[in-house]
Amino acid sequence: MPRWEPPGPDRSVVTVPGLAALRPLLRASGVNTDDAITYGETHRYSSFGALILFTTAMSAASAGLAVAIATDLPMAAVVAIAAGWGFGIFHLDRWLVSTPIPRADRWRRVWLLLSRLAIAVPMGLLVAWFAMLGLAAKEIEQQLDADRIAAREQVSVQLRDDSDLARQRATLVAEKQQLADALKAAEQEIPPLQKAYDDECSGEGGTRTKGCGPIAQRKLRELEAAQRNRDAARRILETRGAAIDGEARSIDEQIRLQVIEVSRSTDTNDGLFARRAALSRVLASNAEARHLFWLVQLVLIVVDVLPALVKVLSPTTMVDAAAEAERTSPDIEDALRYAAGQRAETFRDFADARRQRLTAGLVPGQPRNGPPNGASKPSATYSKRI
Repeated sequence: MPRWEPPGPDRSVVTVPGLAALRPLLRASGVNTDDAITYGETHRYSSFGALILFTTAMSAASAGLAVAIATDLPMAAVVAIAAGWGFGIFHLDRWLVSTPIPRADRWRRVWLLLSRLAIAVPMGLLVAWFAMLGLAAKEIEQQLDADRIAAREQVSVQLRDDSDLARQRATLVAEKQQLADALKAAEQEIPPLQKAYDDECSGEGGTRTKGCGPIAQRKLRELEAAQRNRDAARRILETRGAAIDGEARSIDEQIRLQVIEVSRSTDTNDGLFARRAALSRVLASNAEARHLFWLVQLVLIVVDVLPALVKVLSPTTMVDAAAEAERTSPDIEDALRYAAGQRAETFRDFADARRQRLTAGLVPGQPRNGPPNGASKPSATYSKRI
């Protein structure tokens, strides 16, 4: 079936230098190639197409980089994901560039730009982080080493001071100290009793009578009882103290093993979130790295939104103007309604309807409502559906 062409100059005589090289770029822009040639917009839309291809390549590469850094997927899967993302961005930008924008419709320009920014900004911020993970790899490794040392010290202190084992050990140490204090108290009772007994026997104190009389015997019994208490306290300390020391050594060994285990886990913690946290500390302490990070974010966002930005800021193209005229012209609207009413006819009748629509749009004085001369009027019911 022949394709209906809108009225315009004879396309067979329109020549554009280097058209064969520009056609792929015109197709990439999403515009009808013949329309771009007819209305003299070849170079503008080929530039749009080049921007779309550039943005597609950058978006695919950025997505591939992010997936490769964030996951352990094989390269084939990374390439497939990057290609799928690039495919989506390519068609999204083609739609944005090829969407007609009326000259006076500023809100549509704003809407097109915002719709593209809604994708470009989050993706740019995300990919910038992954890009910095590669750009600042050495600084991140140094920060990770410092983080591991700090984490080991923190875990060691926590296990030795604030864990169940640490509390058990503290209880044992307190028990041994109590036993030692009891022995010390028992030993301190002996010297006064010994002196009192010696003074009583020598006549220098007490009753001032020489000889170990009844009073001296009583003081001797008190002295011997204190010595027995001291010896009992010493035996308890020696027996129970040795057991406490053994239990404390066992707890210390358990704490040491736990510290080693946690340290081993900390040493191998170089995953995505650990590197992300290390990068945050690098950016907080390094102004140059922070400025580079902002620059990468800005470049990624601008590159991603570049086709839509150029489209929105560019003047209205002749292709957009022609599309708007076709949409708003009553004569063409009536011709399209008439053609739609003839679609149930045979192929020949349908072809005749196309030629009549062409005639309806070109002949001066053609009625604004109704089919061309000589054609049957479509039913009102079918016409209202268009």
